[in-house]
Amino acid sequence: MMAGILTEIERLHKEKGQISVSLVGAGGKTSLMRCLAYYLPGPVICTTSTKLSSDEAAFFEEHVVWQKYSSSLPILDGVENNLLLTGGPLEVNGIQKLSGLTEEQLIILNHYCTEKQIPLIIEADGSKRRPLKAPADWEPVIPAFTNLVIVVIGVAGLMKPLNEEYVFRSQIFSQLTDLEMGQPIGLSAIVRYLKHPLGGLKRIPDQAKRSVLFNLAGCDAMELVDKILIEEQLSGVFDGVFFGNVDLLP
Repeated sequence: MMAGILTEIERLHKEKGQISVSLVGAGGKTSLMRCLAYYLPGPVICTTSTKLSSDEAAFFEEHVVWQKYSSSLPILDGVENNLLLTGGPLEVNGIQKLSGLTEEQLIILNHYCTEKQIPLIIEADGSKRRPLKAPADWEPVIPAFTNLVIVVIGVAGLMKPLNEEYVFRSQIFSQLTDLEMGQPIGLSAIVRYLKHPLGGLKRIPDQAKRSVLFNLAGCDAMELVDKILIEEQLSGVFDGVFFGNVDLLP
């Protein structure tokens, strides 16, 4: 199920000599980052421009902390498979988190990855574990150097009522899709969100390729997922449309 995305990343990596991937959206970003770190060949460095749950560090072979006010890249030589690089720990509403890197640190890290030709995977959005979300004014936090953005859609939110239980920032999602609060979230609303310049397309750098991943994990309305129709409606908007279950980790 990951073959299409992996092939695209490896193709861009070979073509450009380096690939910086930003993951945005909701419903599987962190799971996707872990999948990419596991399946991409050679060393892979993962990080975040926002925050990660502190539990995520256990899924990587190595976790390195880069102190917030330091501009000196930690020693990363010797990375053979995958590594998570984050800021220090912090507590948010009683939950332990790992802070993201600063803009300056991300630029330094990207230079290092470019020089070493190591894929860089960045979780660039937060969704509080909802399957769907809409971005606030400052979101998503996509670094300007990104050359591939993958928008993740949690199809578990399909036909669920539009509220905060299923959609992070549900009021904004309502405004972007013209769907009233409490109404079932149909496929057409998700497509409208993806095509909206303040929705799925928000803050994607001009030079970046655009892909969308429909994460089918937890979907109980699979008969409504018309893959051919989705691909037709997103043609010319996204460079790649993928479907899969990113909860099926090794």
